[in-house]
Amino acid sequence: MNLSQLNYFKKLAEVLHYTRAAQELFITQPTLSGAISSLEKELGAPLFERNGRSVMLTPYGEVFYEHVCLALRAIDDGVAAVSARSSASFGTVNLGTTFTTQDHYLPTLIKSFEEAFDKRVVVKVSQGFTNYLTEALHRGTLDVAFCGKRDNETDIEYFPVKYCELALYVREDHPLAQEESVPFATLNDVELHTYRRGTPIGNRVSKMLEEADVIGANLNYDDDVSMGSFLSYNGGNAGALMLDSLGAQLFSNLRQVRVEGIPDRFYTVYLACHKKHVHSRAVSDFIDFVKAYPGNDPAVPEAE
Repeated sequence: MNLSQLNYFKKLAEVLHYTRAAQELFITQPTLSGAISSLEKELGAPLFERNGRSVMLTPYGEVFYEHVCLALRAIDDGVAAVSARSSASFGTVNLGTTFTTQDHYLPTLIKSFEEAFDKRVVVKVSQGFTNYLTEALHRGTLDVAFCGKRDNETDIEYFPVKYCELALYVREDHPLAQEESVPFATLNDVELHTYRRGTPIGNRVSKMLEEADVIGANLNYDDDVSMGSFLSYNGGNAGALMLDSLGAQLFSNLRQVRVEGIPDRFYTVYLACHKKHVHSRAVSDFIDFVKAYPGNDPAVPEAE
């Protein structure tokens, strides 16, 4: 067993497709297949099983993946500890983000950062939901993330950077489309869709609806884009209680209606990083840059 095999296994476990994994690793598919077969033979257990043209982890593979992530992260921490002593910042920042920063905020931030560091640091961006991004921070597959704040995450440092308002969105042909604002009670007259429980935003919204005696809402969505897409192509009495982020901006036939009683600055977006992981000089510089970034919303409260 060697480091290359572990890196090959990790990539295949995340991509779950031999051809794509080999392409991303810049190796041939037979090389990848041989490395995985050798690893399985050494461990005495199958790590993957075929699923059509793709593969999926076996129970053995799932257990091994968690330990491989920790082992590779420990090696990365050692490299980072050495590179942190260097006077020059260079390398890669693995950044995860939710849709809520992908309007003007994130592209402008990354451009400003790369210009400030003369493009010596490359920021690799991946998309995900808050729960997934937080777990990736724990595993060490991400260095930093822009996401919501989960409860009881004592190993994660959260720094507020921006906020989003929560509003009712309807199609332009909906009876409420011409209203500037409506009371909470009106939501009971709408086929209401919003975020699912189990996510930071979903938990906040469902609690607010319960306190306002709004019943019958469909709590089905993880993200704004899926919700906005559903609403854009479904007429009738449908409405969505969602953040004023990319998901609302993508669809020109949606109209925003303010709901009286919803607090301003409803949802805070945070820069999140793991307190116990050693960060490379590049990652540390990125964190410091974000915290001082003039594009952050100065009115964001320190705690929700």
